[in-house]
This record gives sequence, structure tokens and C-alpha cells, in this order.
Amino acid sequence: MIKAGIIGCGLMGTLHARTLHSLPGVTVAAVHNRSRDKAERLAAEVGAAVCGSWQELLEQELDAVWVATPDHLHVEIAEAVLASGRHLFLEKAIATSYEDGLRIVEAGERRPELKAMVGYPLRFDPAFRRMKEILSGQAAGRPLQGWSMRTHYLDPGQQVFDKYRNHYYDTPDWYFDDERAKGPIYSHGSHDYDLLRWYCGEVESVFAYGGTYLLPPGSVADGFTVALRFASGGVGSVSTPWITRVEQDMTGVASEGLTVLNQDGELRVKGADGPEERITFAENDMWKQMHSHFLSCIREDRTPLITLNDGLRAIAVSEAAYRSLKERREVFVQPVS
Repeated sequence: MIKAGIIGCGLMGTLHARTLHSLPGVTVAAVHNRSRDKAERLAAEVGAAVCGSWQELLEQELDAVWVATPDHLHVEIAEAVLASGRHLFLEKAIATSYEDGLRIVEAGERRPELKAMVGYPLRFDPAFRRMKEILSGQAAGRPLQGWSMRTHYLDPGQQVFDKYRNHYYDTPDWYFDDERAKGPIYSHGSHDYDLLRWYCGEVESVFAYGGTYLLPPGSVADGFTVALRFASGGVGSVSTPWITRVEQDMTGVASEGLTVLNQDGELRVKGADGPEERITFAENDMWKQMHSHFLSCIREDRTPLITLNDGLRAIAVSEAAYRSLKERREVFVQPVS
């Protein structure tokens, strides 16, 4: 039985705890949150002990720890989890600067026997996984252009319905703080930078356009588009704004041999010859698939699909996009060894 701890009992920590609680061979043994009432409610739901600090949680008998605190608080806690000898599941974005992200990667390198994974669930969505299979096939050839437009709407004064989790939630204040969070171009967009990296290879440079449109002045940029140039010579674009009340997901890749498009969970695939194929999926169990994968990596001593290094590569693109938006110029992405 794998004993898990949860640090951060907000939106994502609660989701992780509930998902783990539903899986065999794992128990949520301890939880911590800065506001104790949230921790107590979650603990009662999943049968965990409540710890008064994350340091106290690391004193418990645990095999792995899920860190779901605000992004800007990740570095110290992630380093401590790895130093304590526990496997680490770290929410995206791994940090809010390249330097902090590098510190976390280096902490993982000091403990190579431990498994560490970053929470990018789109790689476990059945439609996106099928896209990867198609694009990895011989018929696809080299990817030429990729795009991801996953529109969203966030308002600090109202609850938001999250279609990926099928419930309403309150948005934390730190989401809208440019100094601490950097907005959707950094954190929300990092899902898409990671996804397009997975499909099209490393991103060499970016150019971003956008601004603050519906949020109060001084908030994060809530609308944007980022142009990408891949090291392979291909191009792409990412737009995950918070200003669209009608939400739509549309992610695609045009390769030398075919085009594959994921539109709201329906895949459309067409090669040079023959009719267009449409593929639908009965359900999206990406949360269970993601956590089951990480647990199996712990049990079977396998490398997780999304490593700390992958998380660093994603925020290297995030940081370049954020700088481009501020400086109004093309920015080259910090290379990751």
C-alpha cells in the first residue's frame, strides 16, 4: 500500500486526494493546508490525518507527496519532499521562474532513485494520447505547424465552471497577481507548450501579443496569442485566454502526411488521400490515468511520462512568452540540458 501525503488542499489538492482515494493500492494518509478548515474537510472525506505544517507532514510515514500549493510556493516544499526521500508529484507550473524550476530539477537529480512527475493531465486525455499515436506513425511525417486554442473565462468576483473537473470553483486571488502568478500566458498556457513540445519537438523562440482587457488595471494579461518557432523549423501558436465566455478547445497539428485536429474531444484526421476520419471517446478519465501512471512508476521503478525536466522545459517557454509580451519582441527560449 502506497501512503500519500497532500500539501495544499485547494482546487487541485482536493482533486488529487479524491482521485487517489478512488484508486486501489494507495491511501491518502496525511494532508496539510495553510487554512486548517480546508484540510479538515478534505481529511474527513478521504480518511487522512491533518498536519499543522508541511514540515510536520514530512515527519509522517509516507511514500509519496503531492504538492498542490500556489505555483510560487513550490520550490522550497518540492526540494524538502525530495530531500526527505519521498517520491514527488508536483502540480504545474513547477515554478514561476526558470531559476526556481532549475532548483527543483537539481533536487531531483540529487535523488535519482526517487520518482518525480509534473501534473500535465492533457497528456493522459484519451483524445490527446491518440493524437500522439497518430503523429508518431510513419504516415504522419514531420510536423509542420501546431496550434492550441483552449478558451476560458475567469472573473475574480464570481464562481467558474470547470469542464475538466465538472464543478464550480472560486478562483484564488493569487491567480490575478502579475508578480506571483504571471497569468494564463505562463501557467495555463504551460499545458499547451508542454503538449505541442510532445507533438512537435522543442520550442526555439516565441513572440507574444496580448494585454489586460476585462480584468482590473494592474492585473495579469487575460488575453494573448503566442507564436512559436520549433527547433525543427516548424511553427505553431498557443492561445488560452481568460476572456471568452463561450469555451472551446481546438488543438491540431499539420504534418507532412496528414492533419489531426482535436475539437472539444472529437478527433478529426485526414491524410492526402481518402476521406476524413472522425474518432470519439466514451469518457475522459485523464485524472485517474495520470495518477495510476505515477503510482505504477513508483511500484515498477519506471520513469514517469512527464519528468521534472519536462516541467522545466515547459516553463522555459512560459518565461520566454511572458518576457515577449512585456518587451514586445521575439524571445529565444532558455535551453534545458
